[in-house]
Amino acid sequence: MMSRNLALHGMMGAGKSTVATLLGDRLGRRVADTDDELRSWTGRSIPELFAEYGESGFRDLERQVIEELAKFHDLVIALGGGAVLRDDNVASLLLTGVLVELRAEPDVLVARLQDSSDRPLLGAPDELERRVHATWQAREARYRAVADVTVDAARAPEQVVDEILEWALAQGDVLTPSEHEQVMR
Repeated sequence: MMSRNLALHGMMGAGKSTVATLLGDRLGRRVADTDDELRSWTGRSIPELFAEYGESGFRDLERQVIEELAKFHDLVIALGGGAVLRDDNVASLLLTGVLVELRAEPDVLVARLQDSSDRPLLGAPDELERRVHATWQAREARYRAVADVTVDAARAPEQVVDEILEWALAQGDVLTPSEHEQVMR
């Protein structure tokens, strides 16, 4: 029996990649990170892709990756922060999965992103706080609207994973029977 993909979305710094890895380990699922996939497909870094194609062109490349990943089952997918802003991405992801929002307040995100150098939308370090707050404000309602479940990502990643698994168990169709047994142990 196939399970549904768990696609994690939310702001930069919410812990999507970290939580996806832990979740994949707990469930024995393959983990796909759309940013990693893009780097692998193109041989370029995310900042290089933004510089060459602009945000719109980058989102088109990201769309291709999401379209491919959505064809699979039994994945944990860490999405880029802007991935769910496009309706076509959301529709593709919901065909084979559920959307899990990792939510953290802007101050938590700013603290986590302080030393980040590979996030082109954040701009110069002295603009970090302003940009995070503005981006959070612009995206917060959309993130919540498309989410099947919203999880507080300000906590330790292990606690976030536990809450996602508790929710997934209650759904009945997100995990396989063997994953149910594994999680219940």
